[in-house]
Amino acid sequence: MSLHIINTSDRPTEATIKVSFDTERNAEIAYRVLKVDVEPRRNFVQKEFTLQGLDLEVHFVSDEVKNLRSAIASFFELLVLCTDTIKAFGRRNASSHTSSKPT
Repeated sequence: MSLHIINTSDRPTEATIKVSFDTERNAEIAYRVLKVDVEPRRNFVQKEFTLQGLDLEVHFVSDEVKNLRSAIASFFELLVLCTDTIKAFGRRNASSHTSSKPT
């Protein structure tokens, strides 16, 4: 995972988060789940999601650093929930696909 922040006094503050997943399927699941979360109108942070192979990239833009910080913290909370769910379902599906010989 990487985080890149640009802050200059005459422009909005920008941050880009890049998260790498172990499979393209997991990256696509996270992309679809996290992209669906629409920001409320009162939020002054714009988010743009891109997916390239194993990598999910989220670009944030805000006029105020405090709003950007809040949006990134919220994104990480949702990301943790999403990855925990992917792991839980991955373990459950793996155990349900074990083969057993009839006796």
